[in-house]
Amino acid sequence: MSSADTLARLKSLYPSLTDAEQRVARTILEQAHAVQDWSGRDLARNSDTTETIVFRLTRKLGLNGFKALKYALLREQAAETTRKQLGVFNIPIQRNAPVEVQTQEVLQAYVDSLQQTANLVDSERIEVLARLLREASMVTLLGIGSSLAVAMLAENVLLRCGINCRLSVDSHMQNLQGLLRIERHVVLAFSYSGETREIVEAVETAKFHGAQVVVITAFEDSSVTDNADLMLMVPVVNPQRYRVGLVDAVLPYLMLLDILAIRITEADTEKAARLRDEVENTMQRRKLRDINVYPNWGTTDHDDE
Repeated sequence: MSSADTLARLKSLYPSLTDAEQRVARTILEQAHAVQDWSGRDLARNSDTTETIVFRLTRKLGLNGFKALKYALLREQAAETTRKQLGVFNIPIQRNAPVEVQTQEVLQAYVDSLQQTANLVDSERIEVLARLLREASMVTLLGIGSSLAVAMLAENVLLRCGINCRLSVDSHMQNLQGLLRIERHVVLAFSYSGETREIVEAVETAKFHGAQVVVITAFEDSSVTDNADLMLMVPVVNPQRYRVGLVDAVLPYLMLLDILAIRITEADTEKAARLRDEVENTMQRRKLRDINVYPNWGTTDHDDE
């Protein structure tokens, strides 16, 4: 349980606490930062109660004593400081700085994210995944929230590589798709935190019904990896397990998808070239205008003269 959860839990428990426990709870809620520097005896004294009451309250919060409470509060303070430094988009920017400065800061954040992703690339796992995708009769993609956007990009990339894949934007359908026993069925799940309930359940369902499960996540010990046959890692750009910003939401996955596309298509360059031509021809037919119908686009009236 995070300290934010601890404080929220404390508020919800408050009405059911004894008078002595409520005094301790009020002290924690009103002086959370100060409590981090106190001992259990200090908290008891400042709450006009005893250390036994303090310990009893921490157990009601699901914590193993006062030290566990202090650590939770310290983690929350550190996380809050980091959130303020990074801002909404997980990028350390100078507030109210000129656009040119912020542009360079965003660029640097992108560079750092991609470099960290490159450092995590496992060549053997990439090769295994590329082979699994090439040989799969069906690839089912999973993702919720920001990871759904990544799954949609993955669908685009894999289709252009000639991979038979499917993606439902409905979480219930994602779970149902795992019920079908399909020979050489590969499930590719995207989950930054690895704790999104819908994805964890969909992966469990698919695994139970014989699919090979591949997970791309930032947290190796997360719940979604329990049923993974293969796991690829993306960097933890945001120190929080649950994302708000954009840098860690898409960029690392795009890099991995491009690497996978290269490895998949290198196995049969003739097929890759044929697919590329077919895709280009199909896309061109859907254009309202051919780019060549305006050969003088961008010229001035003087140029026409």
